[in-house]
Amino acid sequence: MRQHGTADVRGSALTIIDMQNAFLDERVGFRFAPAALAIVEPINRLARRFRAAGGLVVWVQTTSRPDRADWPSLRRMLGDEAMDFRASVLAEGAHGQALFPGLEVEESDSITLKYRYSAMVEPHGQLEELLQERGVSSLYVAGTQTNICCESTARDAMMLGYESFMVADCLAAETPQLHDASLTSFESAFGRVLDSHEVDPVPVAVAGRR
Repeated sequence: MRQHGTADVRGSALTIIDMQNAFLDERVGFRFAPAALAIVEPINRLARRFRAAGGLVVWVQTTSRPDRADWPSLRRMLGDEAMDFRASVLAEGAHGQALFPGLEVEESDSITLKYRYSAMVEPHGQLEELLQERGVSSLYVAGTQTNICCESTARDAMMLGYESFMVADCLAAETPQLHDASLTSFESAFGRVLDSHEVDPVPVAVAGRR
């Protein structure tokens, strides 16, 4: 049975992974996850609650470098043609790399780039540096795809010492089976799985208020 989660925003971040045109715009032709369209509004609502409580909202964008020597293990797995297409779709500034237009991104939010599935471990990643600067100790992970970049980030966060949560109704994969299997695996050893209504951001105390 899932437990209620209280997010003390002084030490928590809502980390939203890969809600980009590459995954939400079918016209891009790259790893379209239809279920991700259904989590746009749940993510927006949860982000509003974190902001209202004074918390950190981070949007993470998968990005590809132009160097064909980058990420050689994935290139060997996918082959040159598929990897070159991936690199063109997710190049910085490309339509596929951009955040999906239906998302409510505010000036107070942070945006970071990642160049591997996990936002926590790859060379030159920006997320952990931001979390350390802001004194974050707990990550609430939302976005797409549940079983690839979201789970990779949440797992690695746990192994680096962060308390890690996956927000089930703010996550999507290419199929429901992949989504459910990912959450079951994560909850078995890495962290807790919550629905967004179970996440209760605690407002930062205002000086002088009793």
